Amino acid sequence: MTPTPRAIVLAFEGVLAPADVLAETLEPRAREELGPFLEQHADDPLVKRTLADLRAYAGRDLDDAELRVRIDAWIRAGQDISPLRQLQGLIWTEVLEQGGLRPELDADTVAALTRLARADIALYSFGATPVTTQREWLRRGPDRNFEARLAGYFDTRLGGRRDAGSFGRLVAENGLQADQVLVLSPDRRQLDAARQGWLRTARPAPEPDAGHADPDGEPHPALSLNALAERWGTAA
Repeated sequence: MTPTPRAIVLAFEGVLAPADVLAETLEPRAREELGPFLEQHADDPLVKRTLADLRAYAGRDLDDAELRVRIDAWIRAGQDISPLRQLQGLIWTEVLEQGGLRPELDADTVAALTRLARADIALYSFGATPVTTQREWLRRGPDRNFEARLAGYFDTRLGGRRDAGSFGRLVAENGLQADQVLVLSPDRRQLDAARQGWLRTARPAPEPDAGHADPDGEPHPALSLNALAERWGTAA
């Protein structure tokens, strides 16, 4: 029998939010709000520091207008640049707090993951979306208390989502062993990176559980959240 994991790493984009949430929802909203946000928060120390980091990343001393054009181009290209994600995160968190975005988080997903958390399996969220936005997204979902049930949140400051070293750092920072951790993501490149670090991997399957339909040799079995909750979680 497969041993119960001590922790499950959930891909924020693909498990806790739609897989295309960045490209289809968050990034277009960041581009729309960028100008007004920068004007309203021109004196905010955190915004100033983030813009300074972006100027440094650009490799030249851009003026405000040039930097705004460069930021817009980076967002259009879906770049995983840490200070860019942090700036977008400030925008997204503000929009969420103001009710300008409605998180897409299924109540059944929350229920299944809550059963796993109550069974003392640590749940971690890892995504390109900044931690502050991940947390606010879950707070605005069907169960406001669900955000606090996760043991930790990680974003690109940990490293790339398709970098085996990122998963190694996550494991080490939380005092775990690689084979005690299951990574659940629809992105095969993320799962391949996790497997390189000797973590266990699975793809989220639609209900009912499609785990028995995998072809021979499939390294990342498809498992539904309900199947995981039935196997390792508390009673419903």
